[in-house]
Amino acid sequence: MWTFGHGVREIERSNQWVVVEETATTGAVLLFTAFACLGLIVFRDVVGTVIALFLFSIGLYAAVGSTFTADRDRRVLVIKRRIMLWTFEKVYEAKAIDRIYVRFTIKGSGLAVRFRSGRSKDLTMSLGSARTLDAAAAALNHFLYKPHHR
Repeated sequence: MWTFGHGVREIERSNQWVVVEETATTGAVLLFTAFACLGLIVFRDVVGTVIALFLFSIGLYAAVGSTFTADRDRRVLVIKRRIMLWTFEKVYEAKAIDRIYVRFTIKGSGLAVRFRSGRSKDLTMSLGSARTLDAAAAALNHFLYKPHHR
């Protein structure tokens, strides 16, 4: 699917967990990779190589897709990041998390997590609509802190 911006949406929900996805930016990946190749072709020197590496790194950043899973039974937040063939996973216990919230900047909004230690960490790479992000943050918080009734 062609996108020119990371999208954040809830993709799965059950009694045990909710999964929020941040999609890769396919349009930007293709655009910056094409410009990087063009830079190598046009400038066949060190400058061209530096320009190509810079543009390729932006394309690599745009290629990152993420999922955030709040697992009620395990009482954890699982963050998975995918970039091409590689997947990286980080698991945080719910008791270490104060809350997941929408961070606001002049460039846009994104999801972040505040830990009980006072430290914060950005979750999403995107800067999108606060309304969509509010719903995602509420869903993740709900599954991290509300007990499951069987």
